[in-house]
Amino acid sequence: MTITSELIKYYAKAAGFDLCGITNPDAPDRDTSRYQKWLDRGLHADMDYMSAKVERRCDPSLSLEGVRSIIMLGLNYYQPNSEQDEPESGLVARYARGRDYHKIFETRIRAMLRAVHDAHPQLDIRSDFRYFVDYGPCLERAYAEKAGLGYIGRNSMLITEEFGSWVMLAEILTTVELAPDEPNQKRHGHCGNCQRCLVHCPTGAIISPGVVDASKCISYLTIEKRNEIEPLLRAKIGNRIFGCDVCQEVCPHNHPQQRPQYLSNQTTNKEFLPESGVGEFVNLKDVLELESQEQFLELTAGTPLTRPKLEGLKRNARICLENGEIE
Repeated sequence: MTITSELIKYYAKAAGFDLCGITNPDAPDRDTSRYQKWLDRGLHADMDYMSAKVERRCDPSLSLEGVRSIIMLGLNYYQPNSEQDEPESGLVARYARGRDYHKIFETRIRAMLRAVHDAHPQLDIRSDFRYFVDYGPCLERAYAEKAGLGYIGRNSMLITEEFGSWVMLAEILTTVELAPDEPNQKRHGHCGNCQRCLVHCPTGAIISPGVVDASKCISYLTIEKRNEIEPLLRAKIGNRIFGCDVCQEVCPHNHPQQRPQYLSNQTTNKEFLPESGVGEFVNLKDVLELESQEQFLELTAGTPLTRPKLEGLKRNARICLENGEIE
């Protein structure tokens, strides 16, 4: 039996994915040009991995020989915030409150590919498919837009009809030629004249529509940056110990009234929920009392909060406490 795009989407849904779209591997010229200009301006800060393997990022055939299609996958992770902050606690960005999204995607992708192979044994999982969960060189938002999952908004996030921008992405490269989706097949909306994300970003990191200066972004500062943070930016971090959701929180596309056809945008993926990980808040003094890697992993293992490492998380906790005292 020949495998089709419809069958791929069936397997994706059966594996638990909220979104699936298919496109060809030709990188959009507009996006490759924008990405190179972003790098040339140094807006990736000290994330050297962003400037490494640029050719592979723009040419999927360098990651999988003979690639003919790209399967884009999405998971909704939206969950509401509590009405009140917890005292002496740091706020965790929504995507990071539960289990590490890499592990969530990898588990489901492997299940999906096993189902594909069981039904189509002529396909080899190792040679006909290769998947990435943001650790591989791929312009994932550009391909997601091209696959019809959404459009890239002024906050540089992919905005979808179904879930706004509260989605994580992964991609599967395949040597199988599949019918591509039309980019404009859904009514994802548009930004229009809205400037809310630019206006409300605490540090002014969105310097122009769709362009983020990583060196100012709170997500970069609290997750990727390895040394101390300058005082002016420290004060604007507030009580955010890991990541930031402001540019999404103010986006009209993420307000339920924008999508009356959906009763609730809250995720049904339990792995993203607080009870599966560190939770919405982390006690700052508990973090500062961590003295060893073992203690650090007792708190963070299996969650995104391993990324800043022990010293980075303690630095963030100190900043949050300082900001609480200032307030």
